[in-house]
Amino acid sequence: MAVRGHVNGMAGSYVIGWAVTASGAGSCDISILNEDGAIVVTGTAQRHRPDLVSLGMGRTDFAFRIPVTLGAERRQWRVLADGVELRGSPLHTGPKLYDNDCTISNGRFSGWVTERLAAFEPPWITVQDQHGAVVGEARAVPAEPDDPLYGPAHFLIDLQDRCFGCGELRLRLFANGVKFAERHLTLRLEGNLDSLTDESYSGWLVSPDAPARAFAFDVFQNGVLAGSGKCATPREDVRGLYPGCLTPGFALTLRKPEHLITDTTAVSFRFRGGTFELFKGPYVVGSRPAMVLAAQRAAQVSHSDIVGLSVAERAVLQVALRDFMETTRRGNGFVATQQEAWPTEVPAGPRLTILIPVYRGVAATRDCIQSVLAHRNAATDQVVLINDAAPEPEMAPMLNGFVNAPNVFLLANKQNLGFVKTINRGLSFALGGDVLLLNADTVLFAGGLDEMCRVAGAAGVGTVTALSNNATIFSYPHVALRAAALDDIDWSQLAQTALAENAGLAIDVPTGHGFCLLIKGAVLRRVGLMDEGFGRGYGEENDFCTRAANLGYRNVVAAGVLVVHRESTSFEDEREGLLARNLPRLEAAYPEYSAVVRSFEQQDGLRRGRWALDKARLKKAVTAGQKFVLLVTNTLEGGTPKAVQEIEAAAGDTAAPRLHLRCLENGFIELAGATPSLKAIFAPHEMDPLFDMLAAAAPGRVVVHQLLGFPAVFIERMEAWAPTVHSIYYAHDFYPLCPRVTMVNAIGQFCDVADSATCIRCVELGGSHPNSRLTALTPAAHRALFAGALRGFRHVVAPSESARSYLRRVFPDLPVQAIGHPELSQNIAAAPRTGTDDEIVLLGAIGVDKGSGKLLELAGRARLSHPALRFRIIGYTDMDAQLLALGNIQITGKYTAAELPELVAQTHGRLALFLQSWPETYSYTLSEAARFGFIPMVPDIGAPAERVRAAGYGVVFPFPVIAAEVLQLLDDIAAARVPVLVPGATPGALYPSQDVVQRTINLLKNDTKPLEDTASEATGF
Repeated sequence: MAVRGHVNGMAGSYVIGWAVTASGAGSCDISILNEDGAIVVTGTAQRHRPDLVSLGMGRTDFAFRIPVTLGAERRQWRVLADGVELRGSPLHTGPKLYDNDCTISNGRFSGWVTERLAAFEPPWITVQDQHGAVVGEARAVPAEPDDPLYGPAHFLIDLQDRCFGCGELRLRLFANGVKFAERHLTLRLEGNLDSLTDESYSGWLVSPDAPARAFAFDVFQNGVLAGSGKCATPREDVRGLYPGCLTPGFALTLRKPEHLITDTTAVSFRFRGGTFELFKGPYVVGSRPAMVLAAQRAAQVSHSDIVGLSVAERAVLQVALRDFMETTRRGNGFVATQQEAWPTEVPAGPRLTILIPVYRGVAATRDCIQSVLAHRNAATDQVVLINDAAPEPEMAPMLNGFVNAPNVFLLANKQNLGFVKTINRGLSFALGGDVLLLNADTVLFAGGLDEMCRVAGAAGVGTVTALSNNATIFSYPHVALRAAALDDIDWSQLAQTALAENAGLAIDVPTGHGFCLLIKGAVLRRVGLMDEGFGRGYGEENDFCTRAANLGYRNVVAAGVLVVHRESTSFEDEREGLLARNLPRLEAAYPEYSAVVRSFEQQDGLRRGRWALDKARLKKAVTAGQKFVLLVTNTLEGGTPKAVQEIEAAAGDTAAPRLHLRCLENGFIELAGATPSLKAIFAPHEMDPLFDMLAAAAPGRVVVHQLLGFPAVFIERMEAWAPTVHSIYYAHDFYPLCPRVTMVNAIGQFCDVADSATCIRCVELGGSHPNSRLTALTPAAHRALFAGALRGFRHVVAPSESARSYLRRVFPDLPVQAIGHPELSQNIAAAPRTGTDDEIVLLGAIGVDKGSGKLLELAGRARLSHPALRFRIIGYTDMDAQLLALGNIQITGKYTAAELPELVAQTHGRLALFLQSWPETYSYTLSEAARFGFIPMVPDIGAPAERVRAAGYGVVFPFPVIAAEVLQLLDDIAAARVPVLVPGATPGALYPSQDVVQRTINLLKNDTKPLEDTASEATGF
C-alpha cells in the first residue's frame, strides 16, 4: 500500500485524521467525496500533531483537519489520501453522532463533546459504571468559539465517592443517552481508622488518584444511621505519604448508646448510596470484659456434643477463640471486624414473603404465579410481584390481574433495574420475616412451600433451596441430565414422591440457587441485601450464601421439594456474558468457592436426595413390565468397553433397558440408565442404599465385566446377591488373583501365579494396581475375597482357554467356561496383507505390559544388525521420546477408529508384532491387526498365541521375548524358512465362529448355573 493513514473522526465541522506516504517522506493530498462520489473539498495532510510521534515516522506533520458542510440530516463522506481510501472511511454525520476528547484526573472527567450537526444543543452527560449505575452527570457547557466551524461543549463531572476503592471500573460516558466514550480505570482508596469506640471515631481517608478530594460518608450504629463524617482536617503525616492531599483527616463524636458492661455496638462506615464497607468494616465495639465473656461462652459451646463438630473443627474453633481472648486481654478495649448486624427488632409480618421478579415470558410467568397462589397459605404468605420494566406489552396487564388476590402486592420499576436491584427492592419491602426468592419461570407443587418452611426451621439453617429439573448442581435426575420432561413420569407426580419420601431431609450444600431460595429473616438482618455489584444477575446468591456461611449459617437443600425451572427466561442470550463477568468477581471475593463447589459436584453431594426418586421410578418401570439388564464395569480404557459392546450386541434383546453400574475414578459408584433417565451416585461406604436401589430395579440379568476399583464391601455383597439373580462374571483380566491385575511383577516380569509370600513382597515393592481399592488386604485376603464373590455367580466366563486355566489354578473348584468374545463381522480383509518385511507394525497403546521396554531393546539391536529394518507404531507408548531417539521407529500418536484406516494405508509392511509380557485374556488389538490383513507375530503366552495357533494365521514365537531371537525370526520369515500361515488361512480365521456367538447368546439367556466344569469346551477359533 502506497499510503498509510486513518480517519480519526471529527472536531466540530472538521474531518480530522492523518495520512502519510509509505516511505514517510512525502505529504498526501486529501480528497473528501459525498454520497454521489463527487469531490466536495480537498486539502493536504501536513498539519503538526504531537501524538503522531508514536507512529515512529520521524516526523509529526502529516495530520489533516478539513472542513465539510454539516446539516440536520445524516450524510456520508469518503476520505481519500492520494486516491486511496483511508481506514475509518466512510464517515457519517448527522444527529446522535458525537465526537469528543476527554480525560480523567483527580476523580473527575473533563473534556469536550460535539455533535455532527451544523448547530447542536450542549448535551446532558452521564457516566455509568459497569453495572449500569450512574456515578456522575452534568450538563455540558458551550464554549465561546474561536473558530465558527469548531464550537465544542465542555464538561466537568465529579465521580461519586462510591467509585473509589471498589476495584477496577469500566466507565461509559453518554451524551443524551448515546454512548460516546469509555474508560477503564481503578480509583484507589487508602485510609485508616485510627480510633474507634462506642462514642467516637477518627482516622483518615485519601485517594492517591485524587489526593485533593475530601470524602464524606455515613456512620451506622447497630444498623441505624448515627451520623455523617467528612474528611475536613489536615494531616501532615498523611500528606507526607500522599502529596497533594488537603484535608484527609476526620473525627466525630457519636451518640453514646446506653449499655451495660456486656453490651456491644456494631459500627459501619459507608459512602452515601454505596454498599462498600470502608476501613474493612463493619466493626463491633465492646469493652474488654464483654468481649472476653462472649468468647468464653462460645468456647463452652464448642465442647457440647450437640454441636456435631469433628475433632479438627473443634480444634480450629477453640484455638481461634483462645487467640481472640488473648488479644483482647492485652488491649484497653477491642474492635473486631464482623458482618453487619441489622436491628434486632423483627417487625410483625407474614410467615413467608414470596418475591417474584418479572421481566420476560408472559405465559411462563402466569404459570408460575398461578402455581404459587394455588399452593400458598393466603393468610400467612404474601406474594410480591416486581415488574422490572418488562418489555412485553402483555406483561403489565397480566400482572395487574393478580393484584386483587389476598396478600398480593405489585411493585413496578419505572425503568429496568436488573435482577439484583429488583430483588433488593423486594427484600427491603419484605423486611422482617422469611423470604422466598422465586424465578418467574418456575412452577411449584402442593406442599412444597410448607416443606421449605419446615426445613428452614431447623437449627442453624440460613437458606433453603429446592431440587429442580434444571438448576445446576440442584438438578434432578442429575446435573448432567437436566431435562424439560421425563419420559416415565410427570413432574407433579415426582414432586409428590419427593415430598412423601424425603420429608424433613435437609442436605448441606456449599451455596444456594436463586431460582427458588428461601432466606431466613434473621440471616437477612445479619447479612444485608444482595450485592448489586453483580449487575443484572448471576452470582449474587452465591455471594450472599457465602456471607451467610461466614456467620455460621447453613445453606441446605430441602430434598422433599421439587420445583420445575425453565431457566434463563429473563436473561435469554445474556446468560453466558453475565456468567463470564460475574464468576471472576465471585472467585476474587472467595478464592475457595469454585474448588468447594467442584468437590461437591464431583461427589454428587445431593445424591441422598435423589435416591428416593430414582427408586420410585425404577419400581414404577418394573411394575410396568420392564426387565432391566445390569452391566457392572469401571471407567478405565482398554478392551473391556469394546467387549461389553460386542456381548450386548450379541444378546440382541435391545428392548430390555440397560443400567450401568460403574466405579468412577474417585471411588464413588454410579448407577446410570437411559430408560428411565437417571444417574445415582453412591460413596464407597453407601452399600445399603446401593443394593436397595438394585433391588428396586430387580434386574433380570447382571453381567459383571469389571470389579477393579470397587471397594471390598461391594465385592463381599456380591457373594450373597449374585446367586439371587441371573449373574455372569466375565474375567477380562486377572484382578481376582493378582492385585496388580496382569501378573507382571514389580520388576516387570511375568510371575506365572506367584505364591502368596512372593505376591506379598511384590506388592510391597511395586504396589497394587493404581485403581485398586483393596490395598488394605493381603494378597491372600484379596484372593479369598474374590473366591467368595465368584462362587455366587451363576456363570463365570473367561474369553480364552488360557485365561480359564490361570483362574482355575487359583480357584480350582470354580466352574469357569471359556467362551471367546462374539466379535461381529466388520469388513475383515479377505486375504493376508502383502508388503515388505522391512517395516514391522505395532498397534495400540504400548506400555510396560505391552512390551515398550522390550521394543526399545529390539529396535536398538536392529540399529546395529538390521539397518534396513523399521518399526511403525500406529498408536503411542509410555516412552515415545526414547524410542524416537533410536531413529528407526515412527510413532503416529493416539488415533480414533475413524482415523485408523488411513494410518494403515500409509504402512508398507505386512507383519504386526506383539510383545506383551502377560497372558492377555483376549486382545482386540490382535483382531484389529487381522481386520486389515496384517500377519501377527505373537509371543507364546495367553490368548493371542492360543488364537493364532487355532487359526493357523500368524507366527508364535517363544516367551519370554528375547530380542535377538525375534530378529532371527524376522530373518527366517523373510527367507521363507518359517511359514507365517497355514495354506489357505485368511485373516477371518482369527475371528470367532458363529458357534461362539450362539454360546454367548445361550449364556446370556440361560439362568441355570453350570453343574460341572466346562474345561473341554472349545473357545470357537
